[in-house]
Amino acid sequence: MNNPPTGTVTFLFTDIEGSTKMAQKFADSMHDSLSKHNLILHEVVASNNGFIFKSIGDAYCCAFENIGDAIKSAVEIQIKFNSEEWGEASIKVRMGIYSGKAEWSGTDYIGYVAMATANRIMSSSYGGQILVSCPAIVIEVIIVPDGISFRNLGERRLKDLKDPIRLYQLISPGLPSDFPPIRTLDIRTNNLPVQLTSFIGREKELTEIKNILQSYRLLTLIGTGGTGKTRLS
Repeated sequence: MNNPPTGTVTFLFTDIEGSTKMAQKFADSMHDSLSKHNLILHEVVASNNGFIFKSIGDAYCCAFENIGDAIKSAVEIQIKFNSEEWGEASIKVRMGIYSGKAEWSGTDYIGYVAMATANRIMSSSYGGQILVSCPAIVIEVIIVPDGISFRNLGERRLKDLKDPIRLYQLISPGLPSDFPPIRTLDIRTNNLPVQLTSFIGREKELTEIKNILQSYRLLTLIGTGGTGKTRLS
C-alpha cells in the first residue's frame, strides 16, 4: 500500500505468545522461527492491502482501510502459522482487531486511544486466537470468506478503558476455536485477593451486610487485625 489509511483506520495488532521464554529455551532455533513468522506476516498483510507501520520485537502493528481486509489477513496468517513446520520453537500468535480514528503523520499514527484499544484487545487473547471489536451492525455487512463467523463474547472491560467494549472471537475452518476465558478485567471484578479455601461462618454478619447494602452504596468494616474483615468483604 503506497498511501497508509487515515481517518477511520482498522488496526491489527499481533504478538507471539511466550516469546521471551521460547527465546531462552530454544536459543538456536528461535531465529529461524522468527524469520518464518516475519515473512508470512509481511506477505499476507501486503496481499490484503494492509500496511505494517511498526514492529516492536516480535509484535506487529498493522493498519487497514477496511475491517474486512484486516479480518481476512488475520485468518490467513493464523492458518499459515498453523500449517507451518516450526521445529522445536513452535510459534503461537495472539491477535486483536479494532477500528477507530487515527491520522497518519508521515512517520507514525496519531490516535492513541484507537491503538491502545487494539493493543488491549490483542493482550486479552491467547496464542492462535483472533479477537475483534466492532458494532454488531458492522458484523452483518463485513465481506469475509465463506466459513468465517463471529462468536459474541459480550461486553468486556479492558485495562484503562473507561467503558466496556463488545468483543467477538473469529471462528474459521482450519483454526482452533476453543480457548480459556479471555484475559479481561471481568475475570476479577474487584481487587480482593483470590481465596483458596471455603468461607465458613459469619452467616449473621453476611445477612446484615447484604441488608445494609440495599440502602447504602458504601459500607466500611472495622475491626482489629486478623479478625477477617477482608475475607468477609
